[in-house]
This record gives sequence, C-alpha cells and structure tokens, in this order.
Amino acid sequence: MIKAQKRARQVLRKYNLTTAPINLQTIIDGEGLILDEWSFHGRVKEVYLGDSIGINKNEDPQKRRELIAHALGHHFLHQGNHLYFERRDQFTAFKQEHEAQCFAAELLMPKEALKKVKHLTVAEIANFFSVPEDFTHYGMSVVLKGGLCH
Repeated sequence: MIKAQKRARQVLRKYNLTTAPINLQTIIDGEGLILDEWSFHGRVKEVYLGDSIGINKNEDPQKRRELIAHALGHHFLHQGNHLYFERRDQFTAFKQEHEAQCFAAELLMPKEALKKVKHLTVAEIANFFSVPEDFTHYGMSVVLKGGLCH
C-alpha cells in the first residue's frame, strides 16, 4: 500500500467516516479548510491554496466530490499550492497529481465498503459512492486491485 492510500485510511479513521458516501464536509471542517465554488474557465477544475479549496461550480455534484477529495489529497500529502487541470494523462506524468488521485480513490471508495458492493454494475457503484463513473473505474482499479498506485 502506498502512502497516499495509507494516509486516506488514516483520515477516514480520524474522522470516523465509515458510511458511503463519505461526508467530505466533516473533513473540511475538521481541518479548518474553506471550500469555495468558483467559475473557472478553460481546463482548470480545482485549486488548493493554503487553507482553501476552490472547485469549478459548473461541474456536476459527483465530479465536485472527486475534485474536493483530490484537493484533500494535496492537503494531506503535499506542501504548497496546486492546480488541477482536466487532462487524464497528468496522473502518470506528475507524481503529486497521481498521489492526490490515489488518495481521492481510497477516500471516496474505501476498500471495505467497495468490497461489499463490487458485484454491482459500475453505474450502481458510482451512485452508491456518489462519484463519476470514470472515477469508479479508476477507484476500483486502485482500491481493489492495487493498480496504478504502486
């Protein structure tokens, strides 16, 4: 297990979050962070600046959850400010982005909860965790199979 997944599990235990969908506001409040929804233009979807998380308010609620969890990954794993650009190949190109996305997968789709629903369709699993379907594929690969994060 890499440090991103281990750290996500520590955060879930710290805030006693065991029921899906994971309540991200509990973590935000507990960490003293500020969540703002902004109108980003272009490829920027999320920023993490100091004690603030800014997400694109034009995204659907499931995508916003992914973006918030990604920003929380930067909060718990990295120093400095971070921008998230919508480009899937960045997760293989930039180590910190890759780690933040692995953290997000473990945070939003905890292994024990995912094992209980893995027999469902991808759409049903996405609905259960309130995440986008493409993120569900990624999360299942990371959380259940250890893929991509090792």
